[in-house]
Amino acid sequence: MSDTIYCYPDSDVLINKMDIRDQAKLEEAERRLTMFRMSDLLDVPVKGDFDLDHLKSIHRYLFQDLYSWAGEIRTVDISKSAVFCKARFIEGQADELFGKLKEEHYLAGLPKERIVRRLAYYFSEINALHPFREGNGRTQREFIRELALKRGYVIRFARVSRDEMMEASKESFLCRYEKMEALFWKAVQ
Repeated sequence: MSDTIYCYPDSDVLINKMDIRDQAKLEEAERRLTMFRMSDLLDVPVKGDFDLDHLKSIHRYLFQDLYSWAGEIRTVDISKSAVFCKARFIEGQADELFGKLKEEHYLAGLPKERIVRRLAYYFSEINALHPFREGNGRTQREFIRELALKRGYVIRFARVSRDEMMEASKESFLCRYEKMEALFWKAVQ
């Protein structure tokens, strides 16, 4: 599904700073460059208030080498195995979601069981929001990793397979968070 705003003409390849026109080569460049940026964040996380601006800052940092629109909310509707939040509703839905996180005092003072459940919930809801044209998964993993770290927990997403994450994500779109919670129990230390 080509879009004229983000993709090269007559192509599904995203317009990028390296002018890579081959999808496989772009995916490889994305993987290498974002892996490098993510390793930086292990030492120095992006500072923020766990809101949409914080999420945008993480995305901007991770994808700054590839996309001129890094850190910007998408302006087109997208779907993969599910339909994500309509572009025109992203900011309003994000304000509501991150407002709820703020009301929960960013999960401060909660026992581990409750923190794991809420991390899984917020991860799922940010996934449904899918605010960026590309790079949502890496961005939301970093955001949730930073939130968990603030509460004294380390998340090791490498303990969760891609297939497990896809299945749990599909379930969470139906507000069934049990599989996502189980994955977070595997990943949280």
